[in-house]
Amino acid sequence: MRSAFFNELFALAAKDSRIVLVTADMGFGLLERFRDELPGQYVNAGISEANAVSLAAGMALYGKKAFVYSIAPFVTYRCLEQIRVDICYQNLDVKIIGMGNGLDYAQSGPTHQPTEDIGMMRSLPNIRVACPADPLEAGALPGVLCKTPSPAYVKLGRGNEPSIHQLPPDMAIGGALPLFEKDGRGKRILMLATGGISYNALAAAKKIADSGRAISLFSVPWIKPFGSDFFGKHARDAGLVVTAEEHNPCGGLWSAACEAAAEAGIRTPIRRISLPDAFQKEVGDREYLRKLNGLDADGMARQVESWAAIQAGMVG
Repeated sequence: MRSAFFNELFALAAKDSRIVLVTADMGFGLLERFRDELPGQYVNAGISEANAVSLAAGMALYGKKAFVYSIAPFVTYRCLEQIRVDICYQNLDVKIIGMGNGLDYAQSGPTHQPTEDIGMMRSLPNIRVACPADPLEAGALPGVLCKTPSPAYVKLGRGNEPSIHQLPPDMAIGGALPLFEKDGRGKRILMLATGGISYNALAAAKKIADSGRAISLFSVPWIKPFGSDFFGKHARDAGLVVTAEEHNPCGGLWSAACEAAAEAGIRTPIRRISLPDAFQKEVGDREYLRKLNGLDADGMARQVESWAAIQAGMVG
């Protein structure tokens, strides 16, 4: 995702001198083109994320389109006050780019695992929050962001994520993207996934479809604004809604779906597949921790099948 995102951002920056990139001593092997070919649009603020954010805010006040890049927990948790006061309070054109999905830095432990960042960022006024699912979604984001003069937080995978789309998708703000649909028995299961875990959700949806159940899966890259119109259209007639995210249950995709359902009076049950409201105490690689938390394809499919069976029994 990183390469796709920054390749497109570089192409845009080469044509628009207002685009500037501020990094907190990150991106080696990725950002050298900015440094070497666009030196007037590139600043390395050092290992000083709070300063990087405030620097970007100052640039935005003078008409720049500023992007700040670092590892996700360091560019969110460490400088939350600067994002809130310097950027969001003034509604400035600054984009915070965080690298690493929830468990991408599994072996580095909870200090490097951004498992609450979406909830934190989503709670701030004026900001938009996006979690692309694959390199094609990530590569389509810079163009949208550069046309939107407001704060945004984008969470990118660490790298080598498989593609789930065949062509670059339409990343219209607040939209959702269909990934899979199959008819079958019972009322339709509506699955919503966000971020890099969407690949596992796609594999799980296919397993569920193989069991004969009707199911639809959508990628939801925009957590804020959440696509309430899309959600209402598809959730109202579903028998079950399931959200999948590599994030704490508080404030992320599941929270956004529940809030939209409550506001629209939708009574369809909404279940979540997520990380627990706890720090990870086990040590292992990303796939090990995903499986441990039920975020592998088999684990997802088992959970959805169990909820669907319970719901069918209640209806019957």
